Amino acid sequence: MEKEDNIVILSKYNSQVDAEIVKGYLEQNGIIAGVMGDATANALLQGFPQGAYRVVVFERDLERARQMIEDTMS
Repeated sequence: MEKEDNIVILSKYNSQVDAEIVKGYLEQNGIIAGVMGDATANALLQGFPQGAYRVVVFERDLERARQMIEDTMS
């Protein structure tokens, strides 16, 4: 597996709804994303504590995704 294919955490949310909104925004802009806490993300990554929802992306998309979120917040 190439480094770019690693799955990394982009951001954390207390609400699944907030995490899903971010995931949807990223996917509408061509970035594959998942939410830890949903069945898809749980199948990919195990062992994260419950209670916080994490938006995950491929490492190759991390900087672009961060910039998109930052631009949206400003």
